Amino acid sequence: MAFESSSTTCREPKRTNKTSQSPLTTEYSQPLPNLPCEIIAEILLRLPVKSLLQLRCVCKSWRSLISNRKFAKTHVSLASMNTDYSNRRLILSSSNPPSDVKSCSLYSILNDKSDSAVQLDCPLKVPDLKVMSWGCCDGLVCIGTEREVLIWNPSTGKYKGLPNVEMWYYCYGKFAEYAFGYDECIDDYKVVGFFFDNHTSGSNPIVKVCTLRSDSWRRIGDFPHSVPAHPSWAFVNRALHWVHSSLSGESNDMIVYLDLEKETYGEVLEPEYRDGYFYDISLGVLNGCLSILCNYYDACFDVWVMKEYGVRDSWNKLVVIPYVPHPSSSDYRYSAPLCILENGEVLLDMATQLVRFNPKDGTFSYPVIHNCSACFGVYPYIESLVSPDSDADSGVQWQNQY
Repeated sequence: MAFESSSTTCREPKRTNKTSQSPLTTEYSQPLPNLPCEIIAEILLRLPVKSLLQLRCVCKSWRSLISNRKFAKTHVSLASMNTDYSNRRLILSSSNPPSDVKSCSLYSILNDKSDSAVQLDCPLKVPDLKVMSWGCCDGLVCIGTEREVLIWNPSTGKYKGLPNVEMWYYCYGKFAEYAFGYDECIDDYKVVGFFFDNHTSGSNPIVKVCTLRSDSWRRIGDFPHSVPAHPSWAFVNRALHWVHSSLSGESNDMIVYLDLEKETYGEVLEPEYRDGYFYDISLGVLNGCLSILCNYYDACFDVWVMKEYGVRDSWNKLVVIPYVPHPSSSDYRYSAPLCILENGEVLLDMATQLVRFNPKDGTFSYPVIHNCSACFGVYPYIESLVSPDSDADSGVQWQNQY
């Protein structure tokens, strides 16, 4: 596998004689072999981000390789196929300002290992405003407040602020909403903004798109539906999805989407829900597939997954989750599943607590995260080297997160 680099020669550090007993050669060991650059690249591609950030200091050629945009994209692509969640983490943010943003290992939670949340140096330094998340893609997280939005890689600390939009951010009781995804056709990330100003008729928003390379907003076709406050976004099949909810409460919700490549709108047909009124539905992504958590009034939740995108008959009900009383909250609603294990167990967020449900025996467990307050929002992300800036040497600030 070849990667463009400013230095294509991979040299070993200079060896000393045997009597010096350097780390590379001792009287009990043989000198390290010379490895082809392609083999070195294949090895590095399978290392965690923390190790790669340290290995940039080995030599100039390694630094150039690890900083390469193509290397970063290949690395996160391989990591996304890892089914044991060893390279995935959770962002934990407090529910009230000033926001306290931390991170913990998803692998540790799923394997019943004790883990402590690690403080993240969040680039948003606004003490009186809540930090919100509008989606994650390739390890990049779209976060912001009512005043600013930026793209942040919590694994490397790199971030990029988006330009301000000359529109009202608050109107008719609503703030602007955002969504985040990747346009494979132009190999760039897009932030979609739904804005409400004094000239907006009714509740339908004005829609604008900002690509990271262009660093500017442009208006696209108007969205034909209203956007609910703080919707559950899902980026699947090159499109952003969310739920357009009706007020009647029965089978009138719609899953609508925005194709990021064509910048056109559409609708995904929902599964055949069982009879009865449901409170709401929320969207998620499970193993790369669009998923639904349907909240019924009669004290249970259904989890659905669309196995073949766009095919209604491919909706598959994975599990039915009963309500469980929460020891410190009257809110029994779950989030969309954060992940699902090979044995069928589901990890969800309920109010201030992570919940793990085993459908085989109907039991619940509550993973403990040390060094974390009780009130948080949970957002999964994959560790990656992907930069929010198209120019790897743009001078965007680096932060050591661990």
